[in-house]
Amino acid sequence: MNTPNVNIVNPTTNAVPVKHADDFGKLKTDGNHLGSGGFGGGYSTTDAITIITVPAGQRLIIEYVSVFATMLPGQKLNHVSVMNSTLQYGGLPISAQGSNADGSRDYFVAGQLVHMDFGPGDVSVLAERDSTVGENPASVTFTISGYFVDCPDCAP
Repeated sequence: MNTPNVNIVNPTTNAVPVKHADDFGKLKTDGNHLGSGGFGGGYSTTDAITIITVPAGQRLIIEYVSVFATMLPGQKLNHVSVMNSTLQYGGLPISAQGSNADGSRDYFVAGQLVHMDFGPGDVSVLAERDSTVGENPASVTFTISGYFVDCPDCAP
């Protein structure tokens, strides 16, 4: 194989920074984090549902978001967001899945590979429906998958 050598000529007073390509911070924790909430009567959105708190000195990299919602008949899940105090990501494609056997609930799902990057503080989720009629508690469940990386410059 042709494996060329690379030479970098810089004085030690102006050294080229080097970091191992597989070492973007230190992997601290990975896995799924769940949060759920619902819609109060008269409201078209859920309250912000805190799903995880990113500690100081860390960043949360989210790689997948999924949502499962059970709505009152005829209502639609319109929008879902993942956010903190300064950033908001939305626009996940939402798909209707039909109704349960007795017609008392309509089902919706959303799921997508993403790359979301949050600094220290609460990371929350929010859902919006197309109605303000009827209370619909515990009707939306979010799952985020990702991991923490060290970020010494990250402060709350």
